[in-house]
Amino acid sequence: MNRFKRIIMSCHGKNKTFLHWLYNTHSDNDDESEKVFRHNDLEFSFCGTGYRNVEKLIMSIGIPKSFLEFFLEFESRDVVAANENYILNCLYPVLSELQEEYRNDKKDSREKAAFSIQIPDGCMDKKSGCIYNRETCMYVLRMNFNVPLVNGTSVNAKAAFAAVRDILNHISDVLGNIDGKELFLWQKTYINQKCIRRYMMEHDICAFIADGSILPRNNGTEAPMITAKPFESPESMRISITTDTGETISGMAINKGITVITGGGYSGKSTLLNAIELGIYDHIPGDGREYVLSDISALKTNAEDGRPVEDIDLTPFFRRLSGGIPLEHFCTGHASGSVSQAANIVEAICGEVKLLLIDEDKSATNFMIRDKVMRKIVPDEPIIPFTDRIEEIKKDLGISVILVIGGSSEYLAHADSLILMKDFTPYDITDYANEFKDSQISEQKKAVWKYSRKLIPRATSQAFLYFRSVITENEKKIVLDDYSSDITDLTALTTADRLNMLMNVMEKLLTDKEADSEELLQRIIRLTDHTIGHEDESDVFSSGEREQRFYTQIRPVDAWCCINRMRGAMLAQI
Repeated sequence: MNRFKRIIMSCHGKNKTFLHWLYNTHSDNDDESEKVFRHNDLEFSFCGTGYRNVEKLIMSIGIPKSFLEFFLEFESRDVVAANENYILNCLYPVLSELQEEYRNDKKDSREKAAFSIQIPDGCMDKKSGCIYNRETCMYVLRMNFNVPLVNGTSVNAKAAFAAVRDILNHISDVLGNIDGKELFLWQKTYINQKCIRRYMMEHDICAFIADGSILPRNNGTEAPMITAKPFESPESMRISITTDTGETISGMAINKGITVITGGGYSGKSTLLNAIELGIYDHIPGDGREYVLSDISALKTNAEDGRPVEDIDLTPFFRRLSGGIPLEHFCTGHASGSVSQAANIVEAICGEVKLLLIDEDKSATNFMIRDKVMRKIVPDEPIIPFTDRIEEIKKDLGISVILVIGGSSEYLAHADSLILMKDFTPYDITDYANEFKDSQISEQKKAVWKYSRKLIPRATSQAFLYFRSVITENEKKIVLDDYSSDITDLTALTTADRLNMLMNVMEKLLTDKEADSEELLQRIIRLTDHTIGHEDESDVFSSGEREQRFYTQIRPVDAWCCINRMRGAMLAQI
């Protein structure tokens, strides 16, 4: 720490460009090793975010594994994700409070140090704010740190040093007082989740809701509703899973196939479906949905009036369209409700989704159902309803479907499981569905499902492509210059940090001059699996030209859905 003080104080009063020396590129040469400092068993270093704003730094703080080893109950298990998220959850409230103490709204904000840590989101997935480096055996905490300036140009080294010292002291205090029982609970919860997911795969289960789960959220937030009734599974659908921690967890298993959830208004149908949708994430202890787990590819689809559609084969769901518009390579800038929902399902199938979630309230009625009377009145209806394809999707494509239905009995004929919700309590009434089994048999010929797509790069004579502006609008729209994608209906993307990650992937896709050399989904899988913001191969974050953003892991299907909604992007079937 004394060495850092000596170096930073040498910049006091000088132009901010002197801060360049602090930038650590994480190379192995001797000059770079001098830019790694230590304080109270912590390592710290800085890197820049661009030469235009040299005072905006990324501060990386190395936390030795030994801080958590004393409490590590599951040494033979990979609980890194649990530990990473636990560190963030412990440090966020303390550092946020310290940040407020440094805030001075009466003066130029640049005259005082400003810093921030990634906001925890209640899920134990990979985040750029804390990553375990297996080479150094350290958890690397990534913070944004703005060096205070005088008159916007000169370094206020005294204030910068004081802020860095306060940050490190607060981190040391928190880590030195880790609650072993609490960390143990996080680790155990994470291992249990992995065990349940493994059990689900081995036993053809697409969703699991544990007894005692709290599904309703409090006033539109992600916090559990304290007064909510704990979930209680019906006896006929209850299973018990013994995990590697020795704990036995019971709950409702929804087997692969077609499941219909029905019930009256305000009975908990949509609440259950929403919980299943977010079961793609591993939730932290105290969330109430710790053991609400679903197939990792689960995707909610519904009608999206006005969305763009680019080169989609609609023949599985349409016989024709007005004006003789070709169905095999359908394009539009403003899709209707039925067309948009058909396109969503075709894209989901192309995106290797294995669990479709559909809520009747948000669907196009003429796409979802057509009863016997309407089939007689309008025999030449151009739309092939989803009821006529659902069995094919299940049997031939191996895709499960969970539907919330409240106003039609059309899907009961196809249900492998039928759940009735009453006052947020599920009842297994599958026997009722058996009465309708022979009442509806589709006479449609099997569809031809096309799986491969490619992104056609923008024609340019430039050596490389880049975007001047890369932003999100109200956390519901991604805009890259003249490209834009409305992701309002991608409801699994619950945080701004996931949108940052999505935006990062879109930027890389759309600036790739060789994008059409590979099947689009495979390219997306590679980007989402190996990219968290500006992370390099050794889990160390390099400087990022898109300022100081945080990132949270997303699924390939999230990026797939986003690029398919991207206005201005050229897509083509292969």
